[in-house]
Amino acid sequence: MYGVLERLSVLIIAAALPAISFAQTNQELRDRDPDLAGAKKVAADLQQANFHAGHFYLLSRFRIADAGYSETSYLPTGNGGGLSLTVEAPHRLYYVPHRKTVFTAELTPAYHVAGDLDDDSRISYLARGDAHFLFNHLYLDVYTLRADQLRAHVADVNALARTREDESGVAGEWKYSSRTSTNFALRYRETEYPDDRFGPGQTPLALLDRNERNARVAFVHKTFPLTSLFVSGEASNYGFRYASYKESTRRFFGAGANYDNGRTQVRVEAGPGTLDFKAPGENDFSGILGSVAASRANGRWTYIGRVNRDVGFSIYEANNYYIADSAHAGVSYTATRRLTLRGNVTYEIDNYDTPLNGRDRRDTISFTSVGFNYGVRRLRAGVDVGWYERDSTYNGDVDSGIRYVLHLSFTP
Repeated sequence: MYGVLERLSVLIIAAALPAISFAQTNQELRDRDPDLAGAKKVAADLQQANFHAGHFYLLSRFRIADAGYSETSYLPTGNGGGLSLTVEAPHRLYYVPHRKTVFTAELTPAYHVAGDLDDDSRISYLARGDAHFLFNHLYLDVYTLRADQLRAHVADVNALARTREDESGVAGEWKYSSRTSTNFALRYRETEYPDDRFGPGQTPLALLDRNERNARVAFVHKTFPLTSLFVSGEASNYGFRYASYKESTRRFFGAGANYDNGRTQVRVEAGPGTLDFKAPGENDFSGILGSVAASRANGRWTYIGRVNRDVGFSIYEANNYYIADSAHAGVSYTATRRLTLRGNVTYEIDNYDTPLNGRDRRDTISFTSVGFNYGVRRLRAGVDVGWYERDSTYNGDVDSGIRYVLHLSFTP
């Protein structure tokens, strides 16, 4: 099965680009929308605020879900065999002293429960502050954040791990014509794994404690009303606290397209990437990285699909990195005004560069689920149930079973 998702990614990219090009030949009008995407998002958030008093806006939510769950895709971990819930209460306060300047302060306290309530319960949080500057042709977001959360680490350890992060950066968009813009981001991040949860004699996740400097820029040209073409570049530098042999630089150069006709959205980005280690004798990575994401709404049905290929750092033995090929497909059906039914399939293959005990290491993880969501006024609740399976050629790291995911959100 090695390389299956890689070949699938290439096929999807090859199929998507001609379709987008064909759509372009039928688009004759030029897009003259001068608004910046970041400014639109800030305005949309202000419209959804729960409370408003003068220059202040407050957006509050309450939600319950499994730790590590996200709206894009979900793979359980070995911690998910029993009770595993995270209760979160995100609050975001906006201060708008001027129509060109918006300040935000965000706090997301959370309480996580897993297995034995005495041993695995934990309080976590995320705190973030932003200064948004909305000029005529320039949008800037200067931010800083601190987080101490439980996050799923599907690769390597197959477990939830406490992750502490400090990050600061600036992101924005410069739109120098109605059809041409540049998106950019600069950030500095420090990541720590304070708890060694994996027992004596095992490799601690703290080997991945690191700082990173990252820069990304993308030049976007909206040649047609429905399609934008772009070229992108990324550069990163990694420094490790306990594993200096993992210190490295990463480079990525890509090209892609965004297509959106209101009912169908497609985003494609792919290109060559490298991960070069500074220590002599370490195996470097060089290959194609990228992603394809698509969604379509057709009446009561909504379809989504994603394929992604990326590189991550590994903690095991001679493997400094692994290649993650992942795919996700989902469908939802709006049965009534309040009830939505859904099904999802998520699959990932992690391939490691250096053989262990004479064998190439490969981890395969899958989760197939069905569920529903039911909304009543400000309350939405739902459950997903599915079969989780993990297999590995290394050290008998296998797991399988039924997993339940509870969703509950409340808007005051």
